[in-house]
Order: sequence, then structure tokens, then C-alpha cells
Amino acid sequence: MRRTLLNNVSLYARNRLPSPPTCNPNPSSSLVPLAASTRSLLRLFSSEGDSSAGSSNPSADSSVIPTNKKDAPVEVQDINNKELKVRIEKYFKGDEEALPAILEAILQRRLAEKHEETDDELIDELQMKPLDNVKDQEFESDFEEMHDTDEEIDNLYNARDIVMNRMVKDEYYNMDQNKWNDIVEDAIHHGIMKDTKECEAILEDMLSWDKLLPDDMKRKVEKKFNDLGDMCERGELEPEEAYKLFKEFEDEIVMEYVHKMEADGLPKFDETAVPDEKKDLDDPPGEGPILRWQTRVVFAPGGDAWHPKNRKVKLSVTVTELGLSKHQFRRLRELVGKRYNPGKDELTITSERFEHREENRKDCLRTLLSLIEEAGKANKLAEDARVSYVKERLRANPAFMERLRNKTMGLQGKSTVPA
Repeated sequence: MRRTLLNNVSLYARNRLPSPPTCNPNPSSSLVPLAASTRSLLRLFSSEGDSSAGSSNPSADSSVIPTNKKDAPVEVQDINNKELKVRIEKYFKGDEEALPAILEAILQRRLAEKHEETDDELIDELQMKPLDNVKDQEFESDFEEMHDTDEEIDNLYNARDIVMNRMVKDEYYNMDQNKWNDIVEDAIHHGIMKDTKECEAILEDMLSWDKLLPDDMKRKVEKKFNDLGDMCERGELEPEEAYKLFKEFEDEIVMEYVHKMEADGLPKFDETAVPDEKKDLDDPPGEGPILRWQTRVVFAPGGDAWHPKNRKVKLSVTVTELGLSKHQFRRLRELVGKRYNPGKDELTITSERFEHREENRKDCLRTLLSLIEEAGKANKLAEDARVSYVKERLRANPAFMERLRNKTMGLQGKSTVPA
């Protein structure tokens, strides 16, 4: 810090004090306030205990002439190189009170304009000279002010857990659609952002304004377009003229529709409709299992939005919400294997066979529907197994088989008797 101050003091002196005029043959009375300001600055940087600085003040005061003598030049006592080096060596030995005397000497040498080259050489020489009595505490305090250190971690083996806990505390960590909507809504509420959905809807309607027209006006526009096209084919009109006529006709149609809307008044909507008061927009309408999708977005370098990891799609669903019976649930567990998590009662399906993410979404849905359809056959299989078991038990009973045979023969005898 001290070395920087010493290196830049010459620049500070050059900017702070203007150089005295050298080529003005007729100096004006403005030299007097300049001398006064110079004397005040010299007194400001001087030291009371320094004999050399004290001896320079009388000469500086005597060099200032009364105000009635206008032609006298401004004289400043010169400080030679030997005396300046003595003051600098005194400062380097540890005497901090010698610094004002050094600044005073440098200012006087600048005003005298006799040691510009030697001052530059002296500064270059002092830059390479180290300071032996520099205290480490000053550097440490400066470093702490410039750079905020991290909090101390007692156990470095748990650094991962500490970092994860800090990330969880961050409100922007694990951002989802609900958090993003809350941030946007808060920004709109405080006036930081504006809701652009209405503007986007208006722009889309402007791009496809012809779709908003009633059917009769659409038929008029189509008929006019075909007529102008036929005239261009017959050579009666040039394409530029036909385009101009069609644009004029479009403007007339639009104005006609505007007048018609103003005459009909504002549209009246159904007042019996129940407003949608749902706050959670991610909650799907209706009943049934909720499908939870998980995808990944990786921004590849080079500006290309495609990345092989972007196509992976993961679908999760709660098995209880599927409404399966006991046999269907067992059949489903046999089919999916480890993809079913019994702790969460969750079935996970992953797909990345296709190049695009939407195709993998469809593949996950097809796989889920196939699993549900295959698990639905469990009831029929269980019923067939139950019937087969009962039949085998009955066949193994000779008394039952005897009664069944007699009953069958009796029924056959009745059927053979003529009516």
C-alpha cells in the first residue's frame, strides 16, 4: 500500500498542481494566488519536526513578492537528489513520520522542473527495493476486505452433505413449473414484469384473422381470390394488380366485419358456467391415475439444442391408482419385476429408444397400456385355474362320479322315449 502511494505521488502532484507558466512574456496578476496556493500546499505536507522542511518555509515565504509587483516570477526552492535520498532512506528504515517531508520534496522538485528524468529513474530504482518491516496483519486485513472467505467446515468428510443442504435452502434450487409460475406471478404483481399472454393471443389472432371471420365472409374472400386468379390466367390482369385488388378487398371485408360486430354488440357468454377456481394448474382434470413425467434438458456446446441425453423419458405412476384387483396386481408385479418399487407403490417406465423425446413419451404410454391390458387377464386366468382345480377334485371322488353317471344315463333315457 505504501509502495503504491510512493509510485503514484508524482502523478498525483502533476494532476493536483498546475505547472507554472514558462513562455508568457507578460505575466498577469494570477501568479499571486498561484503562489499562495502553492505555499499552503507545501505547509500542508510539511512536518514540524523536520529541519529541512522547516528551513524551506522561510525561503518559500520570502520568494513570494507583494501583490503590487506583477512582473516577478514564482521561485521554489530546489531539493537536490542527495537530500531526497536521505529522506527516503530514513523512511525505509522505519520512520513513518518522514513521509510528509518526502512528499513535500517531490512537489518542490516538480514545481522547479529540473529533475524530471532523475525522478523517474529514482522511482524505478525504489520499485525494486523491498520493504523489510512490512506487517503481515495489514495484508491480511486488506485480503479479508477484498475477498469474503467461506464458512469453516469442521468435518470435510461430510462436505457433500453440507453443500446439498445449502442447495436445498436456496429458493431457486430444484425449480419446477409451480415455483416458476409463483416467481413470474410475484414479478407481475410488483410491476417488474408484464403478462404477455394477452399480447401473444392478439398477435396470433392477427396472423390468422381470416379464421375469425364468419363462413359467409370466408366464402366471399375465397370467391374473390379465385376470380382474380382466373383473370390472371386469362391475361386480363397482371399479378401485381391482382394482388393490390385482393388486398383492397381484404381491407373492405375486415371493415365490414368490424361494423357488423359493433352493430351486434359485445358477445354474451353463458352466465351459468362454473368458473375454474383451481390454483394448481398441474392437477389434471377428471379422475384416474396421475402420470408423473421426468425428463432431462442438456444444452450442448456450439449452439446445437440436440443432445443424446435429452431423449430419455421416465414415467412414474402409483399402482394403487390403477384400480387393479388382487390377481391383476400380482400379475403386474410378475411382469414389471424390479421396475416396481414396493416402498413407494410406484411403477417406473423408462424409454430412450427413439431420437425425439415425444416419441419416447408415446412409447412409455404404450408400454403402460400393454402392461395394464396384460395384467387384466389375470382374473380370467385365476377363474380358469379355480374351475380346473374343482373339476380335478370332483373327478377324484368316485361317489360323485357314480351319481353323475346315473343322472346322465337317466337324462339320456328320457330323451330317447318317443313323445
